Amino acid sequence: MLDRQQLETFATVLEFQHFRKAAAALNISPGAVSQRIKSLEASVGAVLLMREPTIVPTRAGESILRYIMAMRLLEDETLEVIRPGEFPPVNVAIAVNADSLATWFEPVSWQLAMQHIGLEIIADDQDHTLSALARGDVKGCISTQPEPLVGFRADLVGGMRYRCVATPEFVGTYLPRGMALPAILDVPAILFNRKDAIHDTFLSTFFGVDVGRYRKHYFPSSTALLNAVLNGLGYGLVPEMQIGSLLASGVLVDLAPANSVLLDLYWHHWESEPEPLAKISTLIMDHAHRSLVQEVSSS
Repeated sequence: MLDRQQLETFATVLEFQHFRKAAAALNISPGAVSQRIKSLEASVGAVLLMREPTIVPTRAGESILRYIMAMRLLEDETLEVIRPGEFPPVNVAIAVNADSLATWFEPVSWQLAMQHIGLEIIADDQDHTLSALARGDVKGCISTQPEPLVGFRADLVGGMRYRCVATPEFVGTYLPRGMALPAILDVPAILFNRKDAIHDTFLSTFFGVDVGRYRKHYFPSSTALLNAVLNGLGYGLVPEMQIGSLLASGVLVDLAPANSVLLDLYWHHWESEPEPLAKISTLIMDHAHRSLVQEVSSS
């Protein structure tokens, strides 16, 4: 049977990313922290922490951390059933891609915050939120990855459609003949960050070949990216639900009406969910099914 004291010490080390800070939080010596971690590793027969260059869990450590999270949630659920409203809210962290957070997920987050939980939303690129779940940093995530981790399930919640847009003035200056190679390589494109692969996918689909180097500006916020496009700094791929009125009014122009990008999104969550996680999953999936495109992309 796993030792609860050792498990909590392991989780605290990961929370603070530092042995001495964990020791101070637990009111024990750094040596005692190291000894508890060693004893836990010995009991499971696996190395649980990588200490260089930063403290991160190994694969075995990720499994142990998920076990600790589940144990804490079950304990909180039990206490809430016995004595409702007398205990502090459960802390729940969720990883969400920035475009979802700026559009359909925002009203969901308001509903979640009204539950008896302490909500933390971690924003990242949609291709990378799953790593936060694997590390145990979050209890669920919105991701483009269809394959779940062991002990989890991945439910398709719908697709986000992206349109390649620019202002009419930008088109007149940089793209008077439309999108064409090699001219497009010298036209500034607006991307979210270096992990953003949507633009590369769009260009390779549009031109039928992989496009290498092209001019890029990075604006790591959905709102900032859209504002950069609106201010004529470049062209970019923006969620359709974010720009419907701008396209209808002519403020923005769709550069490739026949070549939108439909990005399938999945809600990754535990196979067996205690409350309040099960309620959170229901809220997220219900709202996503009403807000997102309910068709599977061809990619």
